[in-house]
Amino acid sequence: MVAPLSAWPWENLGAFKYLLFGPMLAQVVHSRIYEDGSNYMSSWCFHLFLLWHTRFWFFGIFSSFSNMLFINCGRRINHNGVDFNQIDLEWDWDNFLILQALMASAAYYTFPSLEGLPLWNTSGLITALILHIGVSEPLYYWVHRGFHGQFLFQNYHSLHHRSAIPQPSTAGHATFLEHLILTAIMGVPILGSCLMFNNGSLGLIYCYIVMFDLMRCLGHCNIEVIPHQLFDAFPFLRYLLYTPTYHSLHHTEMDTNFCLFMPLYDAIGNTLNSKSWELHRKISSQIGIWIRLTSQMIVRINL
Repeated sequence: MVAPLSAWPWENLGAFKYLLFGPMLAQVVHSRIYEDGSNYMSSWCFHLFLLWHTRFWFFGIFSSFSNMLFINCGRRINHNGVDFNQIDLEWDWDNFLILQALMASAAYYTFPSLEGLPLWNTSGLITALILHIGVSEPLYYWVHRGFHGQFLFQNYHSLHHRSAIPQPSTAGHATFLEHLILTAIMGVPILGSCLMFNNGSLGLIYCYIVMFDLMRCLGHCNIEVIPHQLFDAFPFLRYLLYTPTYHSLHHTEMDTNFCLFMPLYDAIGNTLNSKSWELHRKISSQIGIWIRLTSQMIVRINL
């Protein structure tokens, strides 16, 4: 028997799941034709659809980049290739993008104060950053640790860890319940800024969501793009920013490195893998070695 909320509601729709955007697009088109675009909800729906489309292609481009061996062969953490079983397993990785668009649409109807958000408000970005560090990060850490308990892992989180080689699409491959919780955690800085402190903006929504996606893709891209020299120069930065190597250890040794983006909470919770920094240094140092070997090979071919 399938565990409650482990399957997606539109799992049987296949490619027709994108028709769930139909009402949203219909409202945008109707407003543009019959109301001269004056209906703010049509604008809200337009931004949600634009954001979904942007995020979809963002994940796709990041996935392509992470598999360009001619660029990043020396940066790869796990040198094994992705097999067709994993591709099939992650085929519907973008379900969470649809879920978050629908939940954002419901939030607009639930909180009328979201109407008329300004284009930009710098103080809102600061508020969102504080809420992310102080609420979203520790909340995700403890929820993630909870999902590694026997019952929750067996019935829910094991699906995410079935992907042997982390890819950007792996970040979106999880159960319905997990993404409901992740969306709520992700919404804390946005709704907190917009509703509690009244300094939210459309720019905040775009920036926070895109940066959130960037960090999720970074952790699952299987290529090391952060040089160890950065942490040598600023040692405390290693507790504020995780790396692809850092998160890869969570997929190989699943009882460590639970953080969202900040290893600080693993250090506080005593779950920081002791090999994290040394492995990061080793892999990031191989980049220069690979470049030198490639250069030598090209010279020999020319000779």
